[in-house]
This record gives sequence, C-alpha cells and structure tokens, in this order.
Amino acid sequence: MTGVGRQSASDTTDGMPMGWAGMPPSIVARPEIILEALIDDSEEWRELNFRWKPGRIDQLPFQAAPHQPRFDWQMWFAALGSIQHNPWLVSFIDKILAGCTIVLDLLDEPEIAAGKHNITRLRANLYHYDFTRLDTEWARRIPGVKIVDSGSLFCYPDQVWTRKLANQYLPPLELNNQSLRQFLQQSGYGPSICAVNEDRCTDDGPLAQVLCQIAAFLRELNTKSWVLPLAAFFSCCIVEWRSFLSQRKGSISDKLKLE
Repeated sequence: MTGVGRQSASDTTDGMPMGWAGMPPSIVARPEIILEALIDDSEEWRELNFRWKPGRIDQLPFQAAPHQPRFDWQMWFAALGSIQHNPWLVSFIDKILAGCTIVLDLLDEPEIAAGKHNITRLRANLYHYDFTRLDTEWARRIPGVKIVDSGSLFCYPDQVWTRKLANQYLPPLELNNQSLRQFLQQSGYGPSICAVNEDRCTDDGPLAQVLCQIAAFLRELNTKSWVLPLAAFFSCCIVEWRSFLSQRKGSISDKLKLE
C-alpha cells in the first residue's frame, strides 16, 4: 500500500514513480493500540501480545482474508479514535485487571490466562506502524523507510514492522481504580461481572447451548494461531475451484449448443 503516510514536497522528485491514487510512494501510518502491563511484582512494563493484530515488530501478521478476527479488528477502529469514544476498551482493561479468564483468552498470553501470573497495572500507548521494505529501487525512493534483507527466498526478515510512538492512549490503571469505575458508570456500564465459560449457557435453550459448544471449540482453535488462517485459505481455494468448474461446465454447454 503506498501513498498513505505524510510526505513533503521536498521529498519527491520528478523521476519518482507514482503510487496509489496518483501519490508518490510513502510511509504507511497504521495506528495501533499497544497494551503494556506490570506483571506480578515486576516494575518493568511488558507489552501484551494479541493473536492477530500487529504488535511485536518481529512478528509476521497472522490475519488472512476472509478471516476477520472481530476483537483484534475492533482494536484497530479504537486506535482511529480516542478512549472517550471507546468505553468498551476500558471495560476490557478492567476485566483484564480482575483476572477474568474468558477475557484473558482474547490475548496471546497463555501463562497469564492460566493464572500463573497476575497483571497488577495496565496502560495503553498509540503507535503508528509501517511495514519494512525489501531492498529494491522502489523502496529506496521512499524517504524514511526501514530497508531490510530477507536473507533468502524462504526466510522472512528479522524485522517486519517499524513503529513510532504517537501518544499515550490510556494512563496506567490498577484494579478498583476510582476514576476507571466512574468512567464506566458514566458510560452506562454496570458492575464488572466475569462469567465462567461453563456457566454462560446453563440456563439457555438447546440452540444456545449448541452455539456455546461451537464457541468453546473455536476458542480452543484460537490457541493455535495457524489453524483459522489455514482454514480460510482452503475455503477460498474450494470456492475458486467450484467457480472454475462452473464456468468450465457453462463453456462446454455453449460449445455443444453451437455444434
């Protein structure tokens, strides 16, 4: 994707090829919210990992269309606005601080979700992300990008992203923080309740229980980050193959009619 980030007129030259929408190639500034936590008795902030959204700069993106991880995708929309317009994110952080298991499952932090470690404080920063570039003539024309060497055709580079801190999205919060509780109440959220997976559909009908079982199965698949993208890939292949066969069948029928 080109022509998205800011670029001054002094950075362009007459010989530079034009990118998307007739703009010169430039840095992509994708906003992302990064959660950082103090864990157990540590005083060092550590970044919390998600399964799908951009995070660590050495981590390849796992998301593959048409699979759209709903929560990680919603995090990106929150990054486009402010915390005042996304109280659900504050509620999410509140449940993380409370150690709510089904909420911790949304993170890619198996030891924290298993209760082996506790999060004591949490904050959020806003970063602007861009892909690194391979060493090509096109990439060298883009001012300010990170040029990397993939090493070989079958290896990906050590650094996939570059990122720059834009601002603090949410100040450090701890459990039972009074400002946090007041914000949630003013936003229409009641007392924090953490349901247990096994109890979520106990009182519902047979259809709801079946859906809950399916959801539990999908949560188990989410622990294996490669499963859903692979399934999405094969689904696309099947759809394309059926479309190809349908077109081929129609072409043969047309030929027979002509004969």
